[in-house]
Amino acid sequence: MVSLIKERAVFVKDFWNLSNYFFETPTSYNEKASRKQWKENTGELMEEVASIITSIDDFSSTTIEKTVKDWITSKEMGFGKIMQPLRLALVGDMKGPHLFDIIEMIGKEESIIRIHKIINTLS
Repeated sequence: MVSLIKERAVFVKDFWNLSNYFFETPTSYNEKASRKQWKENTGELMEEVASIITSIDDFSSTTIEKTVKDWITSKEMGFGKIMQPLRLALVGDMKGPHLFDIIEMIGKEESIIRIHKIINTLS
């Protein structure tokens, strides 16, 4: 986890603000980002993403990324339509390192919990 955020940290005290989402499920979501990223059908799309993540056996960042991006391409959607709300679900904001590294680090179960939490909160 430290290797993912160390380039963004200037002081030791910065580490918590840059990494707290690795340890705690978000309890709120950035308001501006929520209004911009959460559309009428986003909850349904996030349910599909949760199902895709659940089906992945090799839970590595590379495999997760390929699987999710292949699904997005097959649906002929823009990546931002999925990636931004997914980041919001996992982090609570539009910050953090590579999204799929976050998913690998927090794990499958926690990723699914966070996706369902944002669906229940914003839908």
